[in-house]
Amino acid sequence: LSNIPAGAVFFAVKDATKSALKNSHAGLPKWALTSAAVAIALPPYWLIRNPSEVVKTRIQVRAEGYYEGMSTIDAFQLALAQADGNSTASGISELYQGYSENVLYGFPADIIKFVVYDYLSGGKGKSSISPGEGAVYGALSTGVAQLVTTPLDVLRNRIMAVSKADQESDEKLSYVDRLVKIAKEEGVEELFAGSTPRVAKAMLSGAIQFATYEETKQKVGEFFVKK
Repeated sequence: LSNIPAGAVFFAVKDATKSALKNSHAGLPKWALTSAAVAIALPPYWLIRNPSEVVKTRIQVRAEGYYEGMSTIDAFQLALAQADGNSTASGISELYQGYSENVLYGFPADIIKFVVYDYLSGGKGKSSISPGEGAVYGALSTGVAQLVTTPLDVLRNRIMAVSKADQESDEKLSYVDRLVKIAKEEGVEELFAGSTPRVAKAMLSGAIQFATYEETKQKVGEFFVKK
């Protein structure tokens, strides 16, 4: 459920930022406008989504104490109980485990997705892309983005799946060092584990996301024209 408000905030911030940069006459190319807008929209997006992503990941991998069919409330309570300390700050820190990795993963993933989407749509005006076209372009662009960023997704899920207290050995390693460690110890192919179902799921969600996005833009535009 957190995807709904998080997605709403993301698109609102992204479109507002892109519009502001266009109106500033900075002379940036379209891909640069998109990249800057996405970069600004990602931190608030993950600020909303991160806690639910942590408990979802731990339930999926059956992390210690988590089980199939576990309620969301119970999962959140367990995550807070696993915090290293009894303070509110330590509990919040546990729910935001992997936040920086999520933002770092989201930046290339969303940049690629939206830049490819802009390219496929041919840079058409706001009202010239139908929901059907949006679905096709969205599926393709999201699939490409998710395939390319699979290693980052593998790493961020591993970080979120383990409580902060259990990550002391790897905590001092940089993002790149952790990726290299996985490749050396488990093989490069492990960095692309689950890429096929991941891309398939991404294409479906991308089709729905962009079809809804284009439909909403058209309806909102029509509403203001009538006003």
